[in-house]
Amino acid sequence: MIRDPRASDDREGRILGLLEDARSQIDNGQPDAALPLLEEAVRLAPTSGDAHCELGRALNNLRRLPQARAVLEEATRLSPCSAIAWNRLGHVCRALGDPDSAEPAFRRAVDLAPDFPAALANLASAHLARGDAETGVGLLQRAVKADPGDPGTRAKLGDALQGLGRLNEADSAYREALSIDPAHVPALAGLGALLSALGKYRPAEETLRRALEAQPADSVAIASLAHVLELQGRNQEVLSLIENAPWTRPPEWAVVTTARQLLRLGHREAAAARLDGLDQTSMDWRSRTAALNLRGRILEADGDYDSAFLAFRDANRVRPSEFSPEEFTATVDRLIRFFTRDRLATLPGAGCSSDRPVFIVGMPRSGSSLVEQILASHTRVHACGERTDLYALPRRLAGGAPADRWPECLAGADTGTLVQAALAYLEAEVTPGPGTSRSTDKLPANFLNLGLIQLLFPRARVIYCRRDPLDVGLSCFQQDFQSPGMSFARDLGHIGLYQQGCRRLMRHWNEVLDLQMHTVDYEDLVAGPEREARRLVRFVGLEWEDRCLQFHESDRVVRTASHEQVRRPIYASSVGRWRRYARWLGPLRMALDAPWPDRIAPAGR
Repeated sequence: MIRDPRASDDREGRILGLLEDARSQIDNGQPDAALPLLEEAVRLAPTSGDAHCELGRALNNLRRLPQARAVLEEATRLSPCSAIAWNRLGHVCRALGDPDSAEPAFRRAVDLAPDFPAALANLASAHLARGDAETGVGLLQRAVKADPGDPGTRAKLGDALQGLGRLNEADSAYREALSIDPAHVPALAGLGALLSALGKYRPAEETLRRALEAQPADSVAIASLAHVLELQGRNQEVLSLIENAPWTRPPEWAVVTTARQLLRLGHREAAAARLDGLDQTSMDWRSRTAALNLRGRILEADGDYDSAFLAFRDANRVRPSEFSPEEFTATVDRLIRFFTRDRLATLPGAGCSSDRPVFIVGMPRSGSSLVEQILASHTRVHACGERTDLYALPRRLAGGAPADRWPECLAGADTGTLVQAALAYLEAEVTPGPGTSRSTDKLPANFLNLGLIQLLFPRARVIYCRRDPLDVGLSCFQQDFQSPGMSFARDLGHIGLYQQGCRRLMRHWNEVLDLQMHTVDYEDLVAGPEREARRLVRFVGLEWEDRCLQFHESDRVVRTASHEQVRRPIYASSVGRWRRYARWLGPLRMALDAPWPDRIAPAGR
């Protein structure tokens, strides 16, 4: 039988027409109209990778994700060299909560098309999601180079740089995106969050309101603006912002935020009623954690400490802890073994003569925000809050493999690298006030990095904040910390271990380092605020100013969990709080008293 070639041509023309019409429908936001066209195309061309790829795209846009995944897997089988199909498959796998399948798909797309901007950006997001920020930034920079006219990629680059603490670079990325599209909402939202992080609350608010003018229902911009207002104690304005937002139904985070403002305004029953209206079984983990944590605060305010503790415990159980007791103890021991006095004498240094940096370290919730706020009230001090750039430096110096190479890589480091790192840290200090001669960095976990700090800044000063370990442990357990580095705080036993490691390492640093160090005990600061404040100011090498005792009147906004407390004069009610919860703190006590080397991760959740 002889086939008519015109029939084959007509068939191919029909398929191409279906695909073209379907793409147009999807581009116009009508994937439902495209779906029957694509199903017909697949029926006519069951071995066409292009037809399957477009059908997978339509199903994804219709949120029929399992079907989309199956179709796109078939597309990659039929067209294994299609970067578009692999990229779309990765996108669907990520939406299905399967990052382990998404990342290889994105990587395959980039291998096939090294200058494919969307695939580069998606692979970057996969690296960022698992904490490999440096690689993520590099991929996003490649994506920007591949498509310099796309503001969206520049905004994503800004977000990644901001997460790394490279704030000046992030600022440039956002502003470059806005030079392309002045109304680009993700860039405006990112820039607003950045300005907030820099303490520039008025321009942050203005920028976020510009984003909402362009897109009034953008939840990221609303959430960022609510955060800016909340940090400043403008609780009623937060309520108004959320209540007037043009959404059909407020998202769960907005309900929790509303309840938190009501509690701060003294309306405990109204706050509890808002939480009662939430279906916690369907909530995402962030909102559920926040809701349970807030429930605990309401119960604590009512004096029901047993029920409050159970709520805090449930909040910490929502997500598993990434904290590894074995890795933490190994890290502490490794630092102690490496940074001996003899070894320090042989290591290269930056030769930096600056005495500007003041590092405030210790356990979270040990009074570090209060110490910084006292110093920040001095006219010669610029308070930088919790900077993350130095904390991220060990990973960079170790070539992205700190578990394998840190801190031993310092033995082979060249002086130029350390000089560059020290200068970069000093230059990254954003908008220091005129006439200031000291800048504070109060990231508590820098107690792990004091050996590195001596190599970079031998004239730096260190303030070590201490507090009753039971009060510290309870307070950490009651916080809704979001940072992965704070995951130890979800388990009482892990908190006790972390405190032991902090104390152990600080004893070691005091024995081997030449850095100037000053210890502040929270209880002493509460009992004698003027005496301890004067000692602090004298330690950082400045003349006393009476305004340091009026720190609570400062309009400086604190971005940490202590942002409410530092707006009030020093109070003693937080001393001995653990006694209200004593019956629940057995795992914390056991971990604090256990011998350091012989421990198994305690189950204190």
